[in-house]
Amino acid sequence: MIKAIDIRKTAPRHRLKKSDFLRVRDIIGKQSLKTPFLILSRSAVRNNLDALAAAMPGVKIYYAVKANNHQAILEEIAKAGHSFDVASFSELEQIRCAGGLPENCIHSHPIKSPQEIENAINAGTNTFVIDNFDEIEKFIPYSGKVRLLIRFKVAESNAVVNLSYKFGCEPDEVIELAHKIHDYGLDYYGLTFHVGSQCLDSNVYVRAIKTAAEIRDRLKADGFETKLLDIGGGFPVQYIKSILSIDRFCKPINKILGTKFADDTIIACEPGRYISASAVTLVATVIGKSIRSGKNWYFLDDGVYGSFSGRIYDHCKYQVYTNRNTVWKESVLAGPTCDSFDVIYDDILLPPLEIGNILLFPAMGAYTSVSASTFNGLRKAEYIVLE
Repeated sequence: MIKAIDIRKTAPRHRLKKSDFLRVRDIIGKQSLKTPFLILSRSAVRNNLDALAAAMPGVKIYYAVKANNHQAILEEIAKAGHSFDVASFSELEQIRCAGGLPENCIHSHPIKSPQEIENAINAGTNTFVIDNFDEIEKFIPYSGKVRLLIRFKVAESNAVVNLSYKFGCEPDEVIELAHKIHDYGLDYYGLTFHVGSQCLDSNVYVRAIKTAAEIRDRLKADGFETKLLDIGGGFPVQYIKSILSIDRFCKPINKILGTKFADDTIIACEPGRYISASAVTLVATVIGKSIRSGKNWYFLDDGVYGSFSGRIYDHCKYQVYTNRNTVWKESVLAGPTCDSFDVIYDDILLPPLEIGNILLFPAMGAYTSVSASTFNGLRKAEYIVLE
């Protein structure tokens, strides 16, 4: 069962402090803001980029725009000299507006419409991912203009979100795909995989990199040069459970890369959650309360159709902060819509709350606002951006 945290008594390991709650009160007062709203910290984005770059020296960072496409995040990444992993032409347009270069992007969606491919190429992107024979055929008109990465499936991952169910060929299929790319007059460029989102065990990367090295050697024997290895994203962030620091998490990954790919192969990664999640805090207000079957129910002005969409699509549990501390009881925290499905937590320990009380939710920057809707005509949480 999840227990909310009293912000006045937080231990140093927790992310928010009493001063953060006071700052929120100050923001609401000075800017006359109405909740729900999301506080985005540019400095947190920069710190996360620096931490990952230090933890994986020599690995090129391609931020996964799908995690959070807010302009401020994209601007910080572009200013820092990193590039982007995109899944659509629309995302290419967004990163171009933020100062990013489409020609330095990887279009990582394994399945694309012919129009999507044409638009991306016209925008300047030339690196694409495929994982099946039919996808290769779509690139025949663009021979000499594109280079293709082959995505293979990662087995036995403990990631919270499995990304090998829908995409990725079997490792044994890669060689034949590379030959088909060559037969069509196209350029085989390298390999890619994704261990899954919010991966908690770096040994999954180690096993996948070993598999990539075996495939690379077989490709080399057939005359194919693997110029790039993209190890995907999945780097974890702390929500409810504690996780390893990013440097400790990446240590085994660096070791196996140094052993298996200590040559001229370019190594890339696609962090999304790690860069954006902890840079955003949600501020929400209790707008209603009731007692149902002897349980306290509290209704927020944000829910699973809004910023808490990650409870559904991302299978994520977010920490809750309050500034009240009396008798804690098992409660229900629900969203504002008229749908009974709109329940954030039905088993959370909360102190007695009153209408108008504010709750804070840290690490709300990944796979939340990007999948939020305006169901029931309710507005989505707006962003305020801080340095």
